[in-house]
Amino acid sequence: MKIKKSFCMITTLLSIFLLSGCVGLGTSTDSTEIEESRGISRNEPYFPTNFSDFEVPGELKEVREKSMFINTSSFTGGILHFTGRVEVNSLTDFFVNSMQKNGWKLTGEVRYENIMLAFSKPNKNCMLTIYAGGIGGKTQVYAYITEDLQGGAASEQTLR
Repeated sequence: MKIKKSFCMITTLLSIFLLSGCVGLGTSTDSTEIEESRGISRNEPYFPTNFSDFEVPGELKEVREKSMFINTSSFTGGILHFTGRVEVNSLTDFFVNSMQKNGWKLTGEVRYENIMLAFSKPNKNCMLTIYAGGIGGKTQVYAYITEDLQGGAASEQTLR
């Protein structure tokens, strides 16, 4: 009888111990992950660079290890890489509208499997390439931005 009680007590304690260890093993899903999987985002558009006229939708996140930026006394620019679950046509519409709202002129557009948009301003250029269904089914965006800080003065001096 004593062995039976001891066995019952050990089994109970072991069960409690094992069950308490499983409490943290459940799959906890962040509300952001749920919203992203449903195509819902609560992120606001943002300006990822010193350029206060280049806006990116909040659904796109910058991939810093694939981005680079340079600033010199006469030039600033870079290549920025973004990724996110965004439908290509709505993303294209966002960029066209946002860039024009921020004073950029659409100077070229190519639409095929991927999309390329070219914008310009005095002393500034921006080319966007949008790739559908990239890594993990996420849309990939590359932005190539340049600004001549001297307004072409350096190249004019070289020509003289």
